[in-house]
Amino acid sequence: MNVAPSNTFCILPWIHIYVNPDGSVLPCCIGNHHLHLGNTKTNTISQIWNSDQYKEMRKNMLTGKRCDQCTACYRSEDVGLNSFRISVNKQYNKHFDIIKETESDGFLPSMNLRYFDVRWSNICNFKCRSCSGTYSSSWATEEKRSNVYIFAGGDNNDNLYEQFLPYLKDIEEFYFAGGEPLLTDKHYDILEYLISIGKTDVKLRYNTNLSSLSYKGKSVLELWKHFRNVNIDASLDSWGERAEYIREGTNWNIIEHNIKSIQQHTPHVNLQINSVISVFNISTTADFYSYLIKNDIFNKHTFYPNFYNLLNPSFYSVNVLPDEFKIRIKNRLQSVSVSKNIDQKIQDIIKFLDASSYDENLHKEFIEKTKYYDSIRNRNFIETFPEIKELFHV
Repeated sequence: MNVAPSNTFCILPWIHIYVNPDGSVLPCCIGNHHLHLGNTKTNTISQIWNSDQYKEMRKNMLTGKRCDQCTACYRSEDVGLNSFRISVNKQYNKHFDIIKETESDGFLPSMNLRYFDVRWSNICNFKCRSCSGTYSSSWATEEKRSNVYIFAGGDNNDNLYEQFLPYLKDIEEFYFAGGEPLLTDKHYDILEYLISIGKTDVKLRYNTNLSSLSYKGKSVLELWKHFRNVNIDASLDSWGERAEYIREGTNWNIIEHNIKSIQQHTPHVNLQINSVISVFNISTTADFYSYLIKNDIFNKHTFYPNFYNLLNPSFYSVNVLPDEFKIRIKNRLQSVSVSKNIDQKIQDIIKFLDASSYDENLHKEFIEKTKYYDSIRNRNFIETFPEIKELFHV
């Protein structure tokens, strides 16, 4: 099939398989998680590569039809923001020729993986408000699930790891997330394997809570010294008690210490942050960035924070904010100036806020869920977020 990439085309289904901790396969980490392309617990990755769902997705993209799996990217693009789809297309445009191998039904005979993103398990020491037991064993424990620990490969990940092993030598970028990737066995196995075969010119990218820099006697700082291109997007949504509320399990003092350890011992590592923008932190995001700069945690000339607008769970999204709250929050965001780059990020957040629509039912669910988790975690929303405490009054 010789078709030029359309404005809905994304290179990922041609170079990438994304695996959730529960084994479900999706086009990427921000796709619609209800629309799976297969499952690694019941099929091999080579079988999933040309599943009916995967083939249909490739056909849709090449004919300009929007894919239901990709709503997050479309939503960002529809309000004029950059998206993951746009970013990966720019990064991997040299591989566009591979679409010529695609058959009329979407079948792709070769599996030349270039981008690796497998969430090996849900093992995590945090219970972030925006997460669930699927991605956090701590959440699953709190929910009293019978299967607290889940693995993408079934009972363990050994077989799945062996399936991916032949492809690791050709991967250009490894993205490690979780669960918590720095508490994941296979993450360390992959780094040690890459070092053993001398493939240390790859790009390593992380989404980590930065709570720990060692695991089972292995120092990730020592392993990173072998790799030239290491990039960390630390999952930090706020600071101090706000951070400890949003991402339950956080000790902010430890986070600051670990940031400084990375900067001191592995200065070649590009350490940034990736914030999930939700009802909890949107009004103080500019203050958070300002805090990081003023306290010399990041240098304003090299600090390029990223953010993701929370869509699920929807009861923590900005759609729970009534219009009068949005006006107040917008004014607060605009009152803080940090740097040209960060100020532009704040403008992008405002743009997304302006495009949101208030949902009274979500607002009520927000109150219900927040009170419930406050009660079982001994937290207090009103004391922690006084700037939006009136949200508890519908």
